[in-house]
Amino acid sequence: MLAGNRITMSNGAATTRYILLAVFLITGIFVLDAGCSSSTPASSSAVIPTTSVVNVSIQPDITRYTLAMSSTPGIGLSPQITGQVPAGGKCVYVWKTDYGHFLDWKAPDYTVKELGTEVKVPGGKVYWTYGSAAAGTERPVVHITLDVVDSATGATIGHAERIIGWGEGDMAEIR
Repeated sequence: MLAGNRITMSNGAATTRYILLAVFLITGIFVLDAGCSSSTPASSSAVIPTTSVVNVSIQPDITRYTLAMSSTPGIGLSPQITGQVPAGGKCVYVWKTDYGHFLDWKAPDYTVKELGTEVKVPGGKVYWTYGSAAAGTERPVVHITLDVVDSATGATIGHAERIIGWGEGDMAEIR
């Protein structure tokens, strides 16, 4: 209705206007809140559990090994990765074993270097071996794990495990 130069609204139109304003205000708050929340940590040292982004498996060079073999210092273990590797492709490989230890052995001089039971390497391949023991000593089942970590974020993007058992004559066998 026009009363002079003023526009007036009926009571129902004013109520509808206020309801729409409230709906837009509440929707705006939710949109802003969703946009301000972030799944990235405030600190770069925070650890975020992730699901695997890539498929990782551990590929042995040989499936049986004994200390008497002179052709190799241990079982060569290499990561095999399929899937989407992060941009830049820089990963760290974290190898762990609960028995025995890892070695490095590569060209040009093929010098054996002991690495320990937990090792982080920029290249993937390591060798696993074990120490000598008295005849008849029972050895435990060996668990070897590999975590592939994105160097840029520190996030684990893949995980694999292998089991080593024992056969006759102190023979380590990949299972």
